[in-house]
Amino acid sequence: MKLEQVPISNIEISKNIVRFSTPLIFETSEIKQLVQSSFDTYRELISTQIKSLGKCKTEANAQSYPFIKTKQPPVYFNIIFDLTQTNFSFEAANHTEALKLYRLLRDQRQIVPDLATLENLKGNFSEIIAALLWQIGAIKVSLGDIKPYFKVDERKNYSPLYIDMKVLPAYPTVYDFIISTSVLLLENVDFDLVCGIEAGSITLANLIAHKFSKPMFFARREKRYPEASLLEGITSASLLHKNVLVVDDTIVAGWTKTRVFEEIRKLGGKVDKCFVIFDRQQSSTESLKKQGVDLYSLTNIKAALSRNIPKTITYLTDDEYKEIRAYFQSPQVWHENKGFKYHELTKHKPK
Repeated sequence: MKLEQVPISNIEISKNIVRFSTPLIFETSEIKQLVQSSFDTYRELISTQIKSLGKCKTEANAQSYPFIKTKQPPVYFNIIFDLTQTNFSFEAANHTEALKLYRLLRDQRQIVPDLATLENLKGNFSEIIAALLWQIGAIKVSLGDIKPYFKVDERKNYSPLYIDMKVLPAYPTVYDFIISTSVLLLENVDFDLVCGIEAGSITLANLIAHKFSKPMFFARREKRYPEASLLEGITSASLLHKNVLVVDDTIVAGWTKTRVFEEIRKLGGKVDKCFVIFDRQQSSTESLKKQGVDLYSLTNIKAALSRNIPKTITYLTDDEYKEIRAYFQSPQVWHENKGFKYHELTKHKPK
């Protein structure tokens, strides 16, 4: 049993203590493995000053393991056994280490979407959608220390924030809500065909097309062999003079969409509308507008970072919030400060 395998039902941080629990009850052999894994993880990702694993102190329903530091007080990993769950706490050396540990463990929490937590959300529609995406873990964050920064576009620029819509099918009720609201947004938009983009948006496009009883096809991101077509499931004759709604889950600057637009137009189709769930608002609207395409989105980065969404939903730390803000204020300056090469997002990707 490794620490990263433990499903976490809740997690909280208070000063230098991180508490979390799991609905599992562990066997003795699993506990030994878990303690060793926790020690190794802490030493590798949280603090290299950890030198050795001390002897266990056992009480009636609890065990405490010291992680020994050189010339500093130890870190304690505590396990409290209950009838229905196992409770844990790390007593870190300081708040900085506790924050790292909190960020490392929160991605393991078992997520149960709960609209009741959104009832008192004082936000607009986009903020409600963003709150749902935070709630199911579709918005991911890294400060580049315990996990690498994300790569977010075809030129491999970095980012402290990543939108992962691949998690949506794991939450059917939320996915159904997203599809239903997408249909409402597009209700008065005129189109004949729906085009998804390989691979994550094919299912999304298919569901939207089904709701409107419209034919659907998909676009490959690239031609993998000479005889392959960039557009699958459609013929030139079926595409001629038809209005196409291009669907994707997210948009950065729109390079992939640009190639899709060009291919559809080359075969005689018309494209002046594109829909995404999440708009990162990194020149996307302006970029598509220059190509004669209007962008529709359910939510965006402004909504996701709104103070109307509480920390009990985002699980963001103050440091993460500041870094994400700094990144979206100026991605180029953020890259330069991190020592990364920055590739201008507003330019078309060279062929």
